Amino acid sequence: MSRVILCLLVLLSGCYTFRSQIAGDIRTLAIPTFSNESSEFGLSETVTDELIRGFQRDGTLRVVAENQADATLVGALMEVRDEPYTARSGTTVQDITVDEYRFSMTCRIELVDRATGETKWTNNFTAWSIYPYGGDLSNRDAAVKEATTKLVEDLLNKIVGSW
Repeated sequence: MSRVILCLLVLLSGCYTFRSQIAGDIRTLAIPTFSNESSEFGLSETVTDELIRGFQRDGTLRVVAENQADATLVGALMEVRDEPYTARSGTTVQDITVDEYRFSMTCRIELVDRATGETKWTNNFTAWSIYPYGGDLSNRDAAVKEATTKLVEDLLNKIVGSW
């Protein structure tokens, strides 16, 4: 019986916590609207809004106004691409039919300590999604939403998901 208790104590003493190695002493975060260096109108605002909602859902860092924040998440939408992903060939080279496209976007994001002005890190994040080619934009809109969700998850993992 004492061996079982000893084993449990050893196991419990080695448990990890979800304390972020990136965030450190940061408890509050400002997320101003990302700049847009792409040709995609309105997407930088969508990405910013989704990031704010993602951090609010997570709750590890509180999103506040810039003058109240410990750090600021500065972002730029750098590139948006729609490229053929799968295609079928016809009887001639000109008869190639694209079945699916790959939507991708790349954002450059910096975490800046507001008190010191020091950039804690700068990373490029690329997120993508595949969508079927169709006559309307609803498939692409769904791909944009999925890619944005992936971007938010990647960023949350980078900042607050470290063991």
